[in-house]
Amino acid sequence: MAFLGKANNLLIRRPSALVYKYIKQLSSDYRDALIDTGKKMIQRPIKTIFYSTNISLLIYAYRTMPSFQSYQNDLVNFRHQELLTSSLIRNRQVETYIDTIEQLLLRDQIHFVDCYLFSLIIYRNQHRTNDFSHRFYENICSYLNLKRNARIIDIGICNRWFQLSRQLRRADIFDEMNNEKVAL
Repeated sequence: MAFLGKANNLLIRRPSALVYKYIKQLSSDYRDALIDTGKKMIQRPIKTIFYSTNISLLIYAYRTMPSFQSYQNDLVNFRHQELLTSSLIRNRQVETYIDTIEQLLLRDQIHFVDCYLFSLIIYRNQHRTNDFSHRFYENICSYLNLKRNARIIDIGICNRWFQLSRQLRRADIFDEMNNEKVAL
């Protein structure tokens, strides 16, 4: 009976001692690697600055990647800005662009793609189907679809949507070539 107690005690202590040795060896290896890295960083400061800047920029891009909700919020803010602008000086092309985006959102043809460092808003001609609805034939028939199945509408990086912000800058620029005159 005493032997069985010693065997159980050894089985319990043995794995914990092995785990302790493994963790101790692993920590000393990582400590040595950090010391060596620090010495090499002191020897080559330009290379260190280059790599640390690139890593911090990648981390910043990942943390500030915009979401689909932020795209919708920016679209709403854009529409509010458009309402505050007089209809006499609105750019009709920008107004048509925003109307098209809103129609695509209502038809559920805009998709959000998360690419880890940036985001894409894509227009797909195919409809989402969860059941056997009338849209099933539209998805299969190649004559009803465009040559390119997907089209990039906007690219977002660092909490900014590029196409949407460009359209916002052009929203109140009246161009007689592209706008038809509105009679009073």
